[in-house]
Amino acid sequence: MHPLRFAFFTAAVSLACAGCHASSGPAAASASPAPAAATIKWVNYTDSAEGAFSMDVPLGWQVTGGMYRFGYFDVRWAMIVRSLDGNVIIRIDDPGVPPYELPSVHSGAVGHLDNKPNQYQMVVENYEDASIYAPAYAKKLFTGVCTSLTPNTSAWTPNLPGPWQAVAGAKVTQASLGYDCATSAGARVVNVFARDSLPPGQGFWTVDPIISILATPAELQLAQSMTQHMIDSWQINPAWQQHQQQITQMGLNQIVQNFGQFMQQMQAFDQQRQAAMNQQVAGFEAQQNAQAQQVSNFGEILTGLTTVADSQTGAQFQIFSGPKANYWTDGSGNTINSNLSPGAGFHQLTVTGP
Repeated sequence: MHPLRFAFFTAAVSLACAGCHASSGPAAASASPAPAAATIKWVNYTDSAEGAFSMDVPLGWQVTGGMYRFGYFDVRWAMIVRSLDGNVIIRIDDPGVPPYELPSVHSGAVGHLDNKPNQYQMVVENYEDASIYAPAYAKKLFTGVCTSLTPNTSAWTPNLPGPWQAVAGAKVTQASLGYDCATSAGARVVNVFARDSLPPGQGFWTVDPIISILATPAELQLAQSMTQHMIDSWQINPAWQQHQQQITQMGLNQIVQNFGQFMQQMQAFDQQRQAAMNQQVAGFEAQQNAQAQQVSNFGEILTGLTTVADSQTGAQFQIFSGPKANYWTDGSGNTINSNLSPGAGFHQLTVTGP
């Protein structure tokens, strides 16, 4: 199973991004990408949320990606790159795709959201073959972009590196799909690759990785070779792996030693988190709807900035977006992204826009 199957955090990568190192050719681990990919200049992006992984991204493209933590045991990652003209959009993994819990006497019915506050968020669902999951995912992801999706022969299967291989003995299915996509901006081609894995002896399964490409027919080969380059360049941070092991043990200890107190505290936390997540989802959908009217009803442009207002000074300004629900300031120019107050001297900012 992919070491970073669950991770997401939004970050903006500019032409002169701090901590990025420019490179003009494929990474050392790349397996001879198509010549088109070699014409792209690359920068090496390091996840800024927890430093969990690094990956090459194209220089000068709109880039969002990194990690989003849903709990001790649930972190999800994704990387999305978009050409400035919108002709190519590459998405590697998707934080909106949860881990799935097999139905049992303890799980609830199929479709139930199994949300264990501060631990994980899973959806109860029977294992689904990738040949069924992938087309449903493609339809859901591109329904607002493509006025029609017609199967074609452009399906592409990436080469997955060793760390991305499924665990031994897992039940694995995969599917590669291609579609002709009619949009208001002209003809596009969609590629979707999905691998569904059910580890042996476990009560859950994952869709990992799930990769999608939206490109003009002329740039599809470029998009495919770029996607392979990005995959080949991916590296996990060993220090983060140790950090995650500590967090996992912390969660297990809290469950075992303080179960009763944990459940009481997390009930209140769950309500707060659910409200924050609902607000985040509503804001994201509103942003996407507004964007759709501005860019011919397709594409995804995330700025990585959040507009906030200070109720004490009346000032309104923008700060870098973070993975937590709230933003706090001490009135001296210092802002912190946190679910709970960082301490005395800080007061909460009001989010007024994306």
